[in-house]
This record gives sequence, structure tokens and C-alpha cells, in this order.
Amino acid sequence: MTMSAKDKLYQSILTHYSGNHSGFTALDCANLVPIGRSVISHYLNRLCDDGKLIKENTRPVRFFVNTAQTRSVLARVEKKALDAFSRLIGVEGSLAQAVLMCRSAVDYPTGGLPVLLAGESGVGKSHLASVIYDYALERGVIAADKPLIELNCADYANNPELLSGTLFGYIKGAFTGADREKRGAFDEADGGFLFLDEVHRLSAENQEKLFLFMDKGYFYRLGDNRTRRPASIRFIFATTENIDTVLLNTFRRRIPVRVTLPNFISRPLTERVAQVEYFLHCEARSLARDIHLDAALMHQLVMSPIRGNIGELKNQIKVMCASAWSDGDNAKFITLSSPHLHSGGGEMLLISHRDRAGNVDVSMLLPKAMRDDVIFKEFCHSGNTLLLNRKLEQLLTTIGGVLNPASPYSGYVWQNTMHAINELENLTGLTFSQDHRKAVWLCLNYALHHAGGAAQADELRAITDYVSSKARLLAGECVDLLRQHVVNEAFLLLPPLLGSAFNTLAGDDDLIQGVIVSHGRSTASSLAGIANQLTGGYIFKAFDMPNATSTREIIDMLIKHLDAIKQSAGLIILVDMGSLKAIYEEIKLHLHGELLVINNVSTAMALDIASKIQSRLAMKDIIDSVKGAYEVETRYYAGVLPGNKIIITCISGEGISHKLKDIVQRYLACDQIDIVTMEYDDVKWKIARSDPALNGTRLIITTTDLDAGYIPLLSVEQLIKEKTAVLRRDYFTDLLTSDGLETMIDEVVKLFTVEGVAGRLNFLNPVVIIDEVDAVIKQYESFYKIHFESYLRINLFMHLALMIERVMVNAGMRNRDDAQLTADQHAFVAGHDTFFLALNRKYHIALPVTEVLMIYEIMEPWIAPQPA
Repeated sequence: MTMSAKDKLYQSILTHYSGNHSGFTALDCANLVPIGRSVISHYLNRLCDDGKLIKENTRPVRFFVNTAQTRSVLARVEKKALDAFSRLIGVEGSLAQAVLMCRSAVDYPTGGLPVLLAGESGVGKSHLASVIYDYALERGVIAADKPLIELNCADYANNPELLSGTLFGYIKGAFTGADREKRGAFDEADGGFLFLDEVHRLSAENQEKLFLFMDKGYFYRLGDNRTRRPASIRFIFATTENIDTVLLNTFRRRIPVRVTLPNFISRPLTERVAQVEYFLHCEARSLARDIHLDAALMHQLVMSPIRGNIGELKNQIKVMCASAWSDGDNAKFITLSSPHLHSGGGEMLLISHRDRAGNVDVSMLLPKAMRDDVIFKEFCHSGNTLLLNRKLEQLLTTIGGVLNPASPYSGYVWQNTMHAINELENLTGLTFSQDHRKAVWLCLNYALHHAGGAAQADELRAITDYVSSKARLLAGECVDLLRQHVVNEAFLLLPPLLGSAFNTLAGDDDLIQGVIVSHGRSTASSLAGIANQLTGGYIFKAFDMPNATSTREIIDMLIKHLDAIKQSAGLIILVDMGSLKAIYEEIKLHLHGELLVINNVSTAMALDIASKIQSRLAMKDIIDSVKGAYEVETRYYAGVLPGNKIIITCISGEGISHKLKDIVQRYLACDQIDIVTMEYDDVKWKIARSDPALNGTRLIITTTDLDAGYIPLLSVEQLIKEKTAVLRRDYFTDLLTSDGLETMIDEVVKLFTVEGVAGRLNFLNPVVIIDEVDAVIKQYESFYKIHFESYLRINLFMHLALMIERVMVNAGMRNRDDAQLTADQHAFVAGHDTFFLALNRKYHIALPVTEVLMIYEIMEPWIAPQPA
């Protein structure tokens, strides 16, 4: 009997997690089976219903294999943190990715990986470094007696040598005052961690010493370059600067794990409240007094940007508590309020010195406008996103004055909401305006921090009964993505709110609804996304199913979908495989409209059906049009002429081309390959116009670079300089004899030596003309303040010598004399007489513009002005 996808998932879970008492998440299971996270979550919940798994409602939700031992462990887990990172505020929110990377860095075999922590001053880099160290102790990757050594590089910024001595130690006599040998931070951190804060203040020399140690595993004391001192050190670095600009590339490349911590005001409200509450609880416990906090002051602390972030926040709270303690004359509790706020008679929050933090109702700290039930109920009635945005922005900034106009739309929740909406656009083919994006964020904050339950959700659904089924589907897609990107909450109030926001955008319900069901992690989503994007409408809903999904499970998923939308329109289901009869027989019982099921879904089919649905064709017309439309057509194409020739061109004329042809011809592996020589301008003209004469060209060899499009092109410079293995792989596969490439290159190099140039002249004295050409080349070098490389000099010797002889016999090139020149070409042509003055007088010649342009094209890569 074939095992279902759900059972296969369960078997994989038993294999990987049966003895794991830390549990696992839906995201962890994504590596076990090739299916989407939403389908995995569906199966995990069904396994919980079957009693095979136990669910713990954390963020994200964790699952456990249901055994007696697991149940016992879960009871203990509630009393004990999972690991050192779990005490971080935001470990499952804004710091989730950072923690994941830090865990990976510690757990990586053979000594872990270096970590670079970046972020503004006071965001918690030093604290995170200590947590990384604690986690390493818990995991047993370092011994319990090995330390975390901290060093702030800024303290030594003006004395790199002192820092070098502090890091590596020094020997007696290393510098004035070094009267004995001294150990350094590397010695102290051996076997443990070295945390270098403000690492951007390290000198380049000390950065080099660091990365050499990271490569070699040993270092030298200052003043001693002979004695290697091995050490095993795990590094944590921290900086407030842009890591891509303040560190050497060679040093930066050796730090694979880079973590950027968010500033305080950009973190979610729940985390900011938890941070303030934690610091207050620490002070209450230290003073052995409860703290009564004015809610308005709490609001100010969590809503105001703090220049020094969490570090400065801690100091502010400590100073406030110290002042209140001093003024309280040993009172039974400490009262905190701000003299700048109109407090008095306002709500007071209790921070107990005994109970742990977590008693503050976060929703009460939101600006009143963002928790106003009336505003959001009115929005559900109207669905006017522009009105919602303007009303709340006015209340938050102008009237309430609690936020700056730009500050609401920023931070962790806003950024991740934008990620979710961008993904929604790709999936549905719709474009979400900035007003829609703002409305989603406002509704999300309302739903995230509102205590409303099922009764209020039912009320909002009743208000939004006018919303189309398509808008409700769109809202459901958005909620799923927000749960993935922002936080995995139930969001009971969010679907009706988003349904109202999307009603106009989604448009009226189509006469027929489309569904794509396909096996694979994202096959259906890709097909639906392409069809939706190209038609510009949300036509198809996608279901990505596991490869082992049975027809029965596909039917269950579709029935659940139909029950959720409760609509009587027709339905077209495109599937990649499965029993059409079984799907049809069961689905039609749950659908009041017409039903069409088509097998072997493809991109072309999805796009065709989407356009027909969008055109509001009747089901009968669609059925008639698709009969026999998607039969497989097979046709063989031989291609555009088999490759059968090599083209050789030289800007200096066909004489050199023929010499190159003779050399290459001798080493061809196949007599059926033709070698054709063409004039340089002729090749350029044919390439620009995709001339059919180029069909079948295996390779173009040229002395000057061209843009040959799809045809492989090899310059003589590459031929001379490139490694033979690369040449054989990329250009001469099956063209040359097995041992012919190296010998051929030797002959080409010989051809392009000065002696080779001299041998090509017919009546000019080779020695004299080469000396004269050399003088011209040196003038160009002096003028452009550059020294031409050897290859360019060989090319110029060849070209200029032959050009002089060619012009002397009135055979100079003139085909571009009347061409429109660019500014750079015009400047070059205007100045060439200065360089050729002696040659022009001696040989009584005047260079045509075409010949000068050829010289320019040879030199252009070296002399062309660089963009600013």
C-alpha cells in the first residue's frame, strides 16, 4: 500500500526528531519533504489531531513527538529556558535571523566560525557577544574554564603598536620600556572567545596580522618574528560602521557570519515594551520595591527614538529610578512619571519586584487611533484605504503629535510586511499601491495588538459580507504570507479587514474560478504566478502538494478550499497528475456551479485558461475551445547550419589574417572545418546586421576586441595570455589536435614579435621604420601618461609599420572618412598630426581619417576617459 504524504512526513519526523526534546517547527520540516510551509503546517496540525504529535504554542509554534518521555520533558521546558539565546528579547521576532546565524556559527565543526556584529551604538552587540559565549558553554564546544576576553580597539586607535602588543604580547626589548616578556589577549583567549569591539579602529597592519592568524592558527609576539605561538580562538567582532568600507577586503572575507542588529525604535512594539519592562523589573528587584509607572511615561519610552538605543534606555531608566528612590524617603513603592507629560490621574502600570516582567498590556500603549474600534469598523463598511490612511496619519502626527510623519512606516514590522506584499504581487499578478501597503500595515498592527476574539471577528465578517470571494481569497493569501514573514499569529481580526482593503483591487468575482494543483515545493505557485502576472489579474489559486500526495489528499485540500469561499461560480481545476474521475466525482458534491478538471497542466495551458476566464467566457465555450488544444507536439530542429568555420580578422589588414590562418590550419583536428579571413570592418558590419554569412561560425579570432553577440570571440591577447586549459575548454573544444594548442600559441607569439613585424614589410627598411614607430608610440604614452602593455605595443608596431607602407602606395583605407565622429574620436583625430609630424614629412604622406580611427580603436581601451 502506498504511504500518504502525511505519513511520510511523520516517518521523517520520527527519524530526525523522535529523541529531540527541543522540538521542531514547520520551517524545520521544510528540509525533510519538498513541499510548501503552509501544507506542512496543515499536516502537522492533522498529526496533532491524530495524537501523534504535541503542539506548544510558542512563536513560532513548536511540535514534539508524543511520547511519555516527551511529555515529561515539556513539563520541565516551561520552567527552564531552551538555551542561552532564548533569554534575548526578540529571539522569535526581530532577532530570529540573527540568533539563527549565531547558533550556526557556534555549532559549526572544527572550531566554529568568526562572527561580525554590526549596528548602531547601544543596540546590544556586547550583550549578544556574551550570549554567544554562554551558548558555546552550554553546547560544550569550549571548556567551562575558558574565558570570553573583551577588548575595545577604539582605546588603542592612536597607538597601533600598543594594540599589537596588547593582542599578541611582546618580548623583552621589543620597544622602549619592554623590560620583560608579556602575554597578550591571544594567550588569554586560547581555547575560548576573543571579542574585539569597534574592530574598524584596527590599523591595516593589525587587520593583516589577525587574518593571517585566522588562516594559519599561530601568531608572533611583537618583536619576535621567529617563534610561532599556536592558539585556538573563536572570534566575535563588532562595529558601528559600514563593514564593506571600513575593513580590508582580505580581512572581511575571512568573516563569513555577519549579523546586523536593528536599532531600538525599529523593533516591534512588543519587543520595545518587553525591553523597558525588563529594565524596570531589574531596578525594582535591586531596590526591593514595586514600581508604579505612569502609562504616559511608558508610552514615551517605547515610542521615542533613543540616540543610544538599548544602552541609553537602560541608563535613562536607572537614573529615573535613582531619582525617585532619593525623593521617595524610603516609600513602600517607587513612582515614576515624567515632568514633561501631563500625568496625574492617568493610568498607572505596576512593575513588581517579585514577579517577572510581562504584565503590561501592549495594546494600551499604542496610540489611541491605532486601537480605535470605531475607525476600523467604519473601514470595514467602506473599504476606503485612502481615507483610513489619511485619518490615522492625521491622528497620529498632526492632532495627537505622538509620531513623526515618516516614522510609522519603518521598522521591523513594516519591512517584513513589505516583503510579504512583494511576494503576494508575484503570486497574484496584482500591483499593490503605497496606499494599499500602508493600509495592510495599519490593519496588521490593529490585529496584532488587539485583544478582540472570535466574537469581534464574526462581527467584522458580518460587516464585510459585501466583499467578493476573490478579495477574501486574496486576504487569505496575504495573511498566510504575513504569518511567514512577520509573526506566526492567528490574526482572527485580520482577514475581514484585508478583505475590505482588497475588494476594489481584486475586482468582481469571475464567472469561473481557477485552481492549480501540482506536486512539488512551488510548482503550482510558479505556474499560477506566471499566468496571473501575464493576465494582470488574480485568476488562479495555487496549491503546492508533496510529491507523494495521493488523490485523496488533493480532494480533501480542494474541499476545504471550497468550504472556505462558499461561492457558486464555476470552477476549473488544473492538475499535473491524478485520477480526474475521482477528483470530479467528489468535488462536484461540494460545488453548486459547473466543474472542469484538466490534467497535465503546463504554463501554456494555465495562461490560455486564465485569459479565457478573464474574458468571462462561459464554461461551455471554454470546454469547446480546449478539446484537443493541449496535445503534445514534437518537432525536431537541426539548428541554424552546423558549426563549420572559423573567421580570422585583423584590423591591420588581411596579410596578418592569412598568417594566422596558416598557423591555425596546421593544428586543426578536422579537415571539414574551414578557416575564413575577413576584413575587420566587414566583420563588424556583418555582426551588426546579423548577416546570414556568419551562420555556422564556431569561433572568431581577432587582433582587436569586438562585440560578437552569441558567436564565441577570441582576441589574440587572450590567446597569448589565457591558460591553455581555459582556451581548450571555452574556445577550441574538438577543433585542434590534442597536443596542438600549445605549439600553435608559440607560433602566434612568434608572429607578433618585433622580428615578425619586420618580416612583413615589403620595401621599407625594417630597422628604421620600427625605430620611427617606436618614437610615435612613446609620444602617445607620454601624452596619455600611460605605459602600454607588451601585447598592445606588438599590435601597434605591426599596425603602424604596415599602415605607413600602405599609405605610401596609395592603398590606405578610406571607407569611414565621412563617418560621424564621437567627441573622443574627434579629439583623437585632431591631435594625430602632432604625433606623426616627422613621419609625414619624411615619407610625404597624409593619413586618411579611416586609418586614424583604426589606431584609435586599437588604443581605445587604454586611453578612453573613465566615467566619473
